[in-house]
This record gives sequence, C-alpha cells and structure tokens, in this order.
Amino acid sequence: MKIIASTFLVFGFMTASAQNAVMEINYETKIIQDSINKNQINIYTSTLLCNTLESSYYSREAKAFYSRNSKATNTISTNYGAIAKYPKSVGSVYKSRNSLSVSMPVGRYIFTYEEPDLTWEILNEIKDIKGFKSRLAKTTTDTGQTFYAWFTDDIAIPDGPFRFKGLSGLVLEVYNKNRTIEIYATGIKKSEEIIEPLNYTADIKTKSKKQFLEARKTYQENPAVYNGNMRVFDEHGNERTKNMTDRVKSMNTFLD
Repeated sequence: MKIIASTFLVFGFMTASAQNAVMEINYETKIIQDSINKNQINIYTSTLLCNTLESSYYSREAKAFYSRNSKATNTISTNYGAIAKYPKSVGSVYKSRNSLSVSMPVGRYIFTYEEPDLTWEILNEIKDIKGFKSRLAKTTTDTGQTFYAWFTDDIAIPDGPFRFKGLSGLVLEVYNKNRTIEIYATGIKKSEEIIEPLNYTADIKTKSKKQFLEARKTYQENPAVYNGNMRVFDEHGNERTKNMTDRVKSMNTFLD
C-alpha cells in the first residue's frame, strides 16, 4: 500500500486535472449518538475522493440514493404511503481549494453551509497506521468539541474525513475526547473518479452554520417540525413514530 501511495505522490499529482481524484480513501465511522446508552452504535462507511486541491466525502449509499436514475429497493411505510428508506449516512463534504461546503440532514431536509477551518496543534505521539508513519494532532471545533487526528506526511495531501482537513498529510484516524465518535481509514487506493459535490437537488443553502445548528436544535425538541408530521409504521402496520421521536430527542453526540 505504501508503494502505491508513493506512486500517487510522484505521478498522480502531476497528471490529474483539478476535477479528477488521484486517491480514494474509504473510512468507517462509529458514533454513539446517545452517550448514556453506549450499546447503541451507528456504524457507516464513507468515501473520500481527493487530490491536492479538491475533495468530496460521502457515502456511496447516499450517492446512489440521490441519483436521479436510482430506484428504491427498500421502503418504509408512512401516512404518506411507502417512501424510500434513507441511507445510514446522507451527509457529505465538498472541498474546493479554500472553500469547505458541508451538507447535513435535519429530519427530511438537507442543510448546506460553509464550514470554518480548524486550527491544529501537533502533538508528540507517533505510531504506525497501515504501514504509514503517523503523527497525532489535536483541535477544538467551533462548537467546542475536542478531536484528535492521526495523519501521515507519507501521503502529502492535506485532507481527511468529514471536516478534518488542513494538516500537512492525509488523516487516517479521528476520534473525539470521550470516544463517542471514531473514524478509521479502512482502505487506500488509486482513483481517477470525478470529484464533485453530492447532488441533493433540493438542499437548503444557509447563510451561516448557525442557521443549521438552530434548525437541528429545533428538530431535536420537536422532530415533527422537519418531518412534515410524518407517521411511521412497521411491516405489521404498528405505528413506530414515537420510537423515532424518542430516538431523535435522546441524541447528544453530533459530528459537526
């Protein structure tokens, strides 16, 4: 793997256009969304397509879901009839030079906003990850969360999963202070895929991240506001709306 990565560094950056990736990194994310109930873990996979200037981070499942040519194979029963079942993760991040655009769900809606840069502190710890010499860095986000990231200068791309970018090398692992959020690189390979933002077709473009945070807070307090008073039923016709509402209200861990 290290030989392949070195090849990217020597040849890939020289030949790829600004719209094409030179690398694909797959990540697994684990989130305990209710820190009181640590047995319930949300696990999903995401893909980072990147070169030195641009990147796109999303789940393949979400990209297929929002594709205009896709046909829903899994549905859920609601008072509006059967609707397509949402992927485990629908959020995405698109980076273009110095601009970082994040799209995150609030109920049935997608909010898109500009994410502020992170300021990193390089720590002394060093370890090997997948054959790459990696260093540890620390940051505190604009929402007050402390995160740690393992990155490698062996792959000199200042990118990583979600908003964790801006270091001197590729981020391979990320976790928050109390380990309710963990992100790990599971695979690295060469890619020439087009780098482009996920096309939601009807996302809400906010003027600031603050608008997204306020909408999410409102949704937690009253999930019906951003779900159009939708009621959900199981395969036997039993209503499960309260279960969904209780789960939303119990969330206290967020990747933002």
